[in-house]
Amino acid sequence: MRVYRWVWAVVTTVVVVSSVSYDVPTGGWVRLAVLGPAMAVFGALLGLVFAEDRHDRWAWARRGAVWLGVGATTSDALVAAWGGVGLLVGALLVGSSPAFVRTVRSRLLAHSLRSCSGPVELLATRDLIRWWDWTTDEVVHRRTSVPRRMVLVEERRRLLDELQRRDQERFQEWIAVAVPERPGDRLWGGERAWRRGW
Repeated sequence: MRVYRWVWAVVTTVVVVSSVSYDVPTGGWVRLAVLGPAMAVFGALLGLVFAEDRHDRWAWARRGAVWLGVGATTSDALVAAWGGVGLLVGALLVGSSPAFVRTVRSRLLAHSLRSCSGPVELLATRDLIRWWDWTTDEVVHRRTSVPRRMVLVEERRRLLDELQRRDQERFQEWIAVAVPERPGDRLWGGERAWRRGW
């Protein structure tokens, strides 16, 4: 995912900077100067409203300000530079963003895991591996709360015990590539690594 994030950031930067560079000299700087700050204030207010009862509401306000301010400025520049195609380009950039892809992937994994709930002893090996992959993403995510992380650690311990019980030799090979050494490290484990050799 690290390489994907880097490629996406480079492509997005090139597209947005070229669009803004076209928009500013052609008279769009007034629109950008008004629209960007106005949407940033609106985004900050939205962040405060949605996170009203949370202890990190000011962080949500900052995120809202940055995302809405930058998003509005970028949308205006894309439409000014490319016309109607700019809306499609903007939608593609948002839809392919690492945050969006990660969210969709997590939802799909969560959906597939709902159908395989129950004691780990009754689950297929494939479902155990998917459950491991899903919880790995959540455990290494910096926004996961400590209580949730502790629940995940216990779930993962039960998964490891069951996988080891089923196939000791394959487990030793798999565990060497299934656990990241540091958050953000690329994982070579997962279902594909477990299936190797079957």
